[in-house]
Amino acid sequence: MGPGRKKSSAKIVFIDPVKQRRQRLVGGALILVCLFGLGYSLVGIGQDGIASAILPSVPAAERSRPSDNKDSVAGEEEDLTAQKAKEETRRPTGAATCDDVRVLVDRSHTLPTDYAPKDLISLPAYGVPTLGGREMLLRREAAEHLKSMMAAAAADGEELVVASAFRSYAQQQASHARLKSIYGSGADTMSATPGHSQHQLGTAVDFTNAAASYQIRRRFGRTSASGWLQTHATEYGFVLAYPPGHDGTVYNFEPWHYRYIGVENAGRLEQSGLTPQEFLVREGVTPDC
Repeated sequence: MGPGRKKSSAKIVFIDPVKQRRQRLVGGALILVCLFGLGYSLVGIGQDGIASAILPSVPAAERSRPSDNKDSVAGEEEDLTAQKAKEETRRPTGAATCDDVRVLVDRSHTLPTDYAPKDLISLPAYGVPTLGGREMLLRREAAEHLKSMMAAAAADGEELVVASAFRSYAQQQASHARLKSIYGSGADTMSATPGHSQHQLGTAVDFTNAAASYQIRRRFGRTSASGWLQTHATEYGFVLAYPPGHDGTVYNFEPWHYRYIGVENAGRLEQSGLTPQEFLVREGVTPDC
């Protein structure tokens, strides 16, 4: 080699085609991953946008509490359960125990000969005026409402005296026999046969006062006390058992005879426009003793 010529420093680089292909594949895969992640983020943003448009404007902290929704559903279920229970109590049951204040007793529905309520109390001892101060019995619940009703009547200047209350089967048998000896078959329209009297329930009373000569008679129906009862008795759970204009399936009009069926029942009866007989038939509370 001559003195004026320089030695070349260039290097020959060999490219491995397999290695180059592998690098291209890795780079392509990285690009796909980035694009997939970007697309997923955009989809998520779109879904959040739709949800925000549908949901009401509620703070995020409140939306994150799932128990609120459960409490609301539970409350609605409780309301529906309570409503259903209330409707069930108003639905005809087909039968009722003799202690049910609504139990139907008439010419077609009878009470056992040995039936007597277990919660009878003395009316005179309870402060309820009775005819001649005689010992008379009534079921406790009915007696409590009766006492309040008679006190309210007295406060309005009306005299009410109980002439008859609970009568056992045997007592009704004797009473009916006495009337039958006087009026014959006509006694059946004036007095219930044994086992068919509401007095045996311990929730029925007969009223009288001085204006009716302290007797049980139609004249009581023309007194102001009778008018007071017809206006206010249902407020205390009592109803006129045999009103005028009935369908003839019970007894003659008895303005003195009231029966306790409970305040709520008395109110529903008044709104129904039915007679007590028709109302109790609709209730389906035939005696099951």
